[in-house]
Amino acid sequence: MTRFRTFAEDTRGAVTQIVTLMLLPLVAISGIGVDYARTWQARAQIQGAADSTVLMLSREAPKRDAAALKALADSYFKALLSHRDPIAVSGITVTKTETSVSVGAKAVVPTLFGPAYALAARLFGDGSAPAFESWTIDVGATAAYGTRKIELAMVLDNTGSMRQSNKIGELKKATHALLDILKSSAIQPDQVRVALVPYTTRINLGTAHREAEWLTPNPTGTFEKNSANYAKVANRNAWDGCVADRDAGYNATIAGYTPGKDATKYPMIKCADGLARAMPLSADWAGLHKRVDEMRAEGWTNITLGAQWGYELLSRAEPFAEASGAGNVERFMILLTDGNNTVDRWTRKGQEGAWTNEQRMNADTKAMCDAITERGVAEAARVLKITLYTVLVIDGNEGLLKACASSPEKFMKVNQATELEAVFRKIANEIGGIRLTM
Repeated sequence: MTRFRTFAEDTRGAVTQIVTLMLLPLVAISGIGVDYARTWQARAQIQGAADSTVLMLSREAPKRDAAALKALADSYFKALLSHRDPIAVSGITVTKTETSVSVGAKAVVPTLFGPAYALAARLFGDGSAPAFESWTIDVGATAAYGTRKIELAMVLDNTGSMRQSNKIGELKKATHALLDILKSSAIQPDQVRVALVPYTTRINLGTAHREAEWLTPNPTGTFEKNSANYAKVANRNAWDGCVADRDAGYNATIAGYTPGKDATKYPMIKCADGLARAMPLSADWAGLHKRVDEMRAEGWTNITLGAQWGYELLSRAEPFAEASGAGNVERFMILLTDGNNTVDRWTRKGQEGAWTNEQRMNADTKAMCDAITERGVAEAARVLKITLYTVLVIDGNEGLLKACASSPEKFMKVNQATELEAVFRKIANEIGGIRLTM
């Protein structure tokens, strides 16, 4: 009994026992820090994989359903994590709406100090603590997607000089190639639409609009008689589809038709040079190709009129309303010529046979280009935001075409007609290749 009492009263070594008991929660606390850091690192890796996956899916979302996106996401997400520390991902979810795609993932990260947590909980708790063998991570990522729409007006010189060096033949070939590229780049129907504006000193609209209020057989203002270039029609019934410049002050502006204001109407004139008809914005690719094949080289040059009608077909205002009013539309125009301005409705031959007023016509063209590109207008105040490409084929006023383009790199010159296809392919790829998803 004495020996037992002595043992019970002996407190030597108590500190060691207390420290031993306290060491376990200290280890657990330290372990929590280590496992938290590992879990945080794993979470960052998984979140990064989810972010990358959802960005990839946003590019595919316009043309794939949720099931197809899920199949893509599974393999892509797994590949991103294949070289990471072992992480048990229980699977990912993909949700697609009309405007966004979302990715969710759950993962389990094994803990290094799980047994220490459990033992500490049992010794210092109520004994009902779980095993703490792993921690679960939930991550998610969402990306908006949409499809940009492209509207392009091709304003193409069809004058007599385009017969030289087979320029008209090469123009047709290049235009066919451009249409094929834009068609193949479209993700959805009607996502890319093109308008064609063959021009000389007139535009051929066809006769479908014969009774339209924005047309007049009796134009106001000066109207010189330049033989077949501007032969007025006797009445609407005699009209075969061609129009000339509007009155001075409206011939070089984007101001639309104003009901009741005759000066804003387009004069109805005779078609005398077999000019191919213009075609409003359309995704009828077969119809566009057919219209290109109808182009022929004949007549004189009025660049201003061609540019104005390119704008008309990109604007939703009268006389045409095919253009979209959606906010996700990008608009472009290609203005091509192989010569100088020669004839408009105010021009007559001089005594020595030279065409007069070319300087005024060039000023009108520049004013028209400035209006189309909204040059000098603050970005926030711009409306159509048209990007204007200009293409000079061998000869012509290079300075004018450079000044017309939206920016210096949007002006292009070809020294041989055979170079046109490469230029049009470059423009088509620039317009359609990188702009159709956002």
